[in-house]
Amino acid sequence: MSPLPSPRHAFADNADGDPIGLEIHGPVAVATMARAPVNALDDAMLHALDGVLRHIENTPSISVLRIRSARKVFCAGADLRMVGERLSKPSGPDEMVATVRLFHSVYDRLAALPAVSIAEIEGHALGGGLELALACDLRIVAPEALLGLPEAKVGLLPGAGGTQRLALLCGPGVASRIILAGDLVDGREAERIGLVQWCVEKAAFAERAQAVARKISGFSAEALREAKACIGIVSALSPKGAAAEISGIGRLMRLEETNGRVAAFLGN
Repeated sequence: MSPLPSPRHAFADNADGDPIGLEIHGPVAVATMARAPVNALDDAMLHALDGVLRHIENTPSISVLRIRSARKVFCAGADLRMVGERLSKPSGPDEMVATVRLFHSVYDRLAALPAVSIAEIEGHALGGGLELALACDLRIVAPEALLGLPEAKVGLLPGAGGTQRLALLCGPGVASRIILAGDLVDGREAERIGLVQWCVEKAAFAERAQAVARKISGFSAEALREAKACIGIVSALSPKGAAAEISGIGRLMRLEETNGRVAAFLGN
């Protein structure tokens, strides 16, 4: 297995405080989420991801995007402290709806990216973190990682495409189990139900992820783009479904019960 060429940094290294770092290895881009402690998603994190995707859109030589984490978890989802702060003010529900629209915009851009996207889920992927992975073309998971959409526990719903993409990918039965019953599935179960394509032991995870990216990057970039566009016709989100998620978040954010559940989760 030949080594990757030396990386070219497209953005500042995330060691300098950026929530997402990006390295370019020839046709393979590696985006590394690094917002302490659990890659919680807020507007700044979403804008950073959007910047990564714009860069890749404007770089035709990139045919594969790997999305990974520098933290113990892949991504814990939307920043609930941000949600809690918005619940405490009259303009909060409208601000949250704007953020959910931003989620949709960024995740839709990821799903439509010309490059093949791979989510490398070594740690837990919950809520908006799993929705991020669902917007990718391919998903690799470690057996110990837990995946789920537990928003109902805090009085919310998976508003970043989760209700739609999970149902399209695994069927409404699996989606109902994970969203309505709040089940978390580990890596092996996620592979069994078709939520991910590969479950790989942690000792071999990095090598396998790199091997998958290298294999795909050796294919015709134009053929990959055409094939991805065809698959995208089948898996395109319904505008009505996306609108229902956004309006649903707006209604739930105005309920006292939601305020209480989020406050209890945060220990307030």
